[in-house]
Amino acid sequence: MGSQSQIQRRNSSKIIRKGVSGKKKRSGGSQNGRSKEKPESSQKTTAVDEPTNVERKTQRKQIVKFVKSVLEKGPQGLRSEFASMKRGNDFEKMKAFKSAQENGKNRYKDVGCLDNNRVKLQNWSHDYIHANYVATPTNPKRFICTQAPLEKTCADFWFMCMQEQVEHIFMLCNLLEKGAKKCFEYFPSKDKGTLEFEDKDQKITVKFESSNEMKFEKSSKAKVIETVFLVEGPGGMSQKTTHYHWVDWPDRGVPAADMAILELLAKARVSKAPIVVHCSAGIGRTGSVVMIEYIMDQLLSGQQIEESDKILVKIREQRNNSIQTDQQYLFVHQILMNYFLEKKLFDKEIKEAHLQFTVQYLKCVQ
Repeated sequence: MGSQSQIQRRNSSKIIRKGVSGKKKRSGGSQNGRSKEKPESSQKTTAVDEPTNVERKTQRKQIVKFVKSVLEKGPQGLRSEFASMKRGNDFEKMKAFKSAQENGKNRYKDVGCLDNNRVKLQNWSHDYIHANYVATPTNPKRFICTQAPLEKTCADFWFMCMQEQVEHIFMLCNLLEKGAKKCFEYFPSKDKGTLEFEDKDQKITVKFESSNEMKFEKSSKAKVIETVFLVEGPGGMSQKTTHYHWVDWPDRGVPAADMAILELLAKARVSKAPIVVHCSAGIGRTGSVVMIEYIMDQLLSGQQIEESDKILVKIREQRNNSIQTDQQYLFVHQILMNYFLEKKLFDKEIKEAHLQFTVQYLKCVQ
């Protein structure tokens, strides 16, 4: 079996080099065709939208390398890679988290919040919130990864959003999942109109403005509710933010690997402010989104795409224990492979290799 596996990897490498890089001569024409179909609202939505010739060559090199690595490892190899990266808590690096435990500010005792890059509340009754800045290669504060708000932390959450001028919030969980409370109802519905939260003598008001189910450009099974809120706080603070509630992303699992998450990221990417992302603990589903954008950021900026395990280590150094399951780790890779397929970057042979990968992937996640 060992020699057969080596032969398969060599064949895969040959297919990748031929399949992806072999389309270079045709890319100019097909690129022009794609740009005509791109909606005006799509800004920097993909790695291959209207690049220069130099950028196109650099991007293709990175894509070839990434695809080669993913297909050579295969789903089983990626699962083994993930299993080798053990998770744990070093509470010496989480002293603020430990102190906040007595005040009921943490949702889970075993989901720590690192001190080194935690978000600190300013001009508030305290500075602690279970949230960390997480960087991508070109943006040191691209994300704020946080736990789902508790009843005691709703005011903290919305104050943080005003402080950081947050324009986009991704909610990847539901209030109740499998009979367990996963998140407090921290935002108003259309019927309620307004919710108020208090911390000591300071008040936060969240006003409902509009809501609709998001319609994706590409076919998607995802159900995402897009709602606009106006948040008002002490001292005349205010912030308008768009809240994306992904209703059907299963806890510790993955949704269909279609283009929905990439479309969401494209909508939020135009903002210079941090994107707030939370599930229940703020590490599993949340970490999956962060890793996808980390790789997309490297690709969009023409940087070398690092090895997946190294990327995850860097993310975990900022948000402890990000990505909880091997299914989520596989999902990140499947999404990006499907993205490259969607962009017509694979020829017949590479499509076949991708199809084999997908068949194995579905067996792992179902």
